[in-house]
Amino acid sequence: AVNVDGFFCVVLSHLRGFIDMDIVNRVFTCMKSLSLPTNSVDLQSELSWQSCKDAIEHRHGQQRIPLITGLGESICVSDITRDELDRALEMMKTFDH
Repeated sequence: AVNVDGFFCVVLSHLRGFIDMDIVNRVFTCMKSLSLPTNSVDLQSELSWQSCKDAIEHRHGQQRIPLITGLGESICVSDITRDELDRALEMMKTFDH
């Protein structure tokens, strides 16, 4: 589950314009070469949104979702919307998990 969340955040990073598709593909290829899971049937719209709401509850009112801005670089954001999550879920479907 941790790696699935990690790849989901990579996709969110791309959708936000923080990284290009070359980095997304590089991360995906690395994860796959290590036989790490990159998707789950349980990763659905309602669950992803509930996870963001849970993060707010446990992180003093902030989402603090880590997104990468480059290899080895990241920021935390607290303004992810349900629409963004749904777009990321759609993009996740384009990868050969």
